Amino acid sequence: MAPAQLLQQIILSQSSSAGPLSHPSEANVSLRRKEKIRLEASLEASCRRSTWPKDSHLACSPHPILIDPQHDAAVRAIHEALVLAITSIVERWWTDTKANFPQRMPLEPQEEALLQWIDTLAPQTLAPYRERLGSWRPDFLVESVADPTTPSGTREQFRICEINARFCWNGFLHTAYGQQALVDLGAETDRFVGAMDPKQLLDGLFTLFDATKPLHLLKGAEPGLDIHMFADLAEQRTGSRPILVRPDDLRLIPDHGAKLGYRLYCVVRGKDLQDEENRNGKRTRIRTDGDQFVHKGETLEEIHQVGLELHQHELRALSPEVMRALSVRCFNDMRTILLVHDKRMLGIVQQELDDLVHKQCVLSATQAEVLRAGICPTILAGSHEAALFLQRSPMYKDGYLLKLIRSGKGAGIVFGDESAAAEWEAKVRRYLSSATIGVDQPAYLVQRQIVQCRYDVLLREGEGMQANHLIGTYHGLDGRYLGLGLWRSGPGRVCAISHDGAWMCSVKARERPQ
Repeated sequence: MAPAQLLQQIILSQSSSAGPLSHPSEANVSLRRKEKIRLEASLEASCRRSTWPKDSHLACSPHPILIDPQHDAAVRAIHEALVLAITSIVERWWTDTKANFPQRMPLEPQEEALLQWIDTLAPQTLAPYRERLGSWRPDFLVESVADPTTPSGTREQFRICEINARFCWNGFLHTAYGQQALVDLGAETDRFVGAMDPKQLLDGLFTLFDATKPLHLLKGAEPGLDIHMFADLAEQRTGSRPILVRPDDLRLIPDHGAKLGYRLYCVVRGKDLQDEENRNGKRTRIRTDGDQFVHKGETLEEIHQVGLELHQHELRALSPEVMRALSVRCFNDMRTILLVHDKRMLGIVQQELDDLVHKQCVLSATQAEVLRAGICPTILAGSHEAALFLQRSPMYKDGYLLKLIRSGKGAGIVFGDESAAAEWEAKVRRYLSSATIGVDQPAYLVQRQIVQCRYDVLLREGEGMQANHLIGTYHGLDGRYLGLGLWRSGPGRVCAISHDGAWMCSVKARERPQ
């Protein structure tokens, strides 16, 4: 069933009664400024200002997107079908010789070796993938499609364009604190309810690890967004701040009693100890002699569980032995980081839909149609679809884009309609002809360029009302659908919070008894 109303931005204080909904542009500037001040106060009450990355909370609009219950149901249906499909594919990656996934979506040699090794592990060493899906934050676009059942003859169709699963925190804290701010602004009324429960979202993050044990966060070049906010929250909840570790501080020490024959440690830096004792004038984690020991002149402590925030080249720089040690201690799971986060997975899912229904019996026919409609059409290099596309690429240029298979924040997107014909032709032939990927070499796929809906939004006071796209997100945790995340918006074609995009959260219209 199509939603009763289209997505729209509202001003809460003028829309909470039974009267007509109000757009923020219809309210006076003084009222809007008051709501902005109240929003920022709530955001800074949830997370101190110094921890918001680059003051990203200042880019949050106090005026939410109003969704209909059917919008939420549509995203939930996509997620539930996607989880079933991807879980089946990942669990059969090395064993389904007919599907031949490694040839269709090849990884770098050391990545394949690691995943093959993971596939041999006993459940007591590493749980099956279906129990370790971790945190997913897919991005989706909104397209207008024909629907003769609606009065307008069209409806909004959500299309997933990528699954963000490399850095497990990203968006979680922004969404939770943004939703809480809407509650503080009066979002919970007889008319509206928050689109996501912020407590459920935050509590969910703490199910990824054992909060009674020390937590290490392995971090490299990525500046990081929500990871710093999470560290503050973890310290508040557990009394111990997660310990940031650099890749070059990892150490392996043989131990015949350990499952892998060695244990994973990190170097304890003197400055780290001093910083911990001096933070806010108090010690944030008590270290005892039992936690640490000296080995070859270095003070070490054991890593039992670790969150990763590393790019692919940083993972590649680690030894196979260290990667194995991390794989049985880390979240997200390496299968999520290397397979699910890879944008080619969406193309694999699309190729597999018929088999997932008729051969694997994982999806219903209805769920397969939900995914056909709910994923951006994605063409993989070296595929049959790529061969057909290459025959017709000049005439298709303006309706497609090239996207790096593992990038984030919109980096590296090449729009066909912004490219000269010769340049486009050269790129698609270079990057689509073979599925093979090279170490440190760019690898692309092709997606259909979604003609996105535009919505009237007021993002910042000095900018006035704009007709912009909305890029949506939702959150999943170990397969569970948690709800819609934040919306990003801006005047450009590519929008990221880290690149001056604005963001806002959602309220949902309360369902009325029939």
